[in-house]
Amino acid sequence: MTAQLDSIQSVTASQVYKSTFLSHSSSLSSNQVQYPIEVSFCDHEQAQLAYLLRLLKQASEQNRWIMFIGADALLDRQLLSNAGVDINKVLVLKEKNKQSTQALMAKALHMGNCSAVIASGNVQEYCNKTIHDAAVHGNSMAFIINRTQQANTLLH
Repeated sequence: MTAQLDSIQSVTASQVYKSTFLSHSSSLSSNQVQYPIEVSFCDHEQAQLAYLLRLLKQASEQNRWIMFIGADALLDRQLLSNAGVDINKVLVLKEKNKQSTQALMAKALHMGNCSAVIASGNVQEYCNKTIHDAAVHGNSMAFIINRTQQANTLLH
């Protein structure tokens, strides 16, 4: 069991997006993807953001919500709309009621009402069995946005 916990690692948005083409399927399944999905970008390098937007567009085609946990995870409404994301399916959870973002993410993923759940922070805080299992159970995508890390070391 410990070996399983140690092997949970994040992947990047570009890796997930590219895997949809390798599997010849435009739909995503949580059984195909490691979670959480790391999205690191800065003002100079926004390739990961572009991949995230493509994945969110695919997610918005499902009959489920896209949830942003906290205002710091939220992307610009116009940016989402321009990328083809259905804004009517976007939820923003601003009040956390003293719960950790990780706990809220796990709950939202597990319930299965969201095709994608997005939070911000250090991806290592989310690399655990609870988040991974919740994403698989709810057939949902878990994204962690990190705007402060230098993206050039994470792009593929």
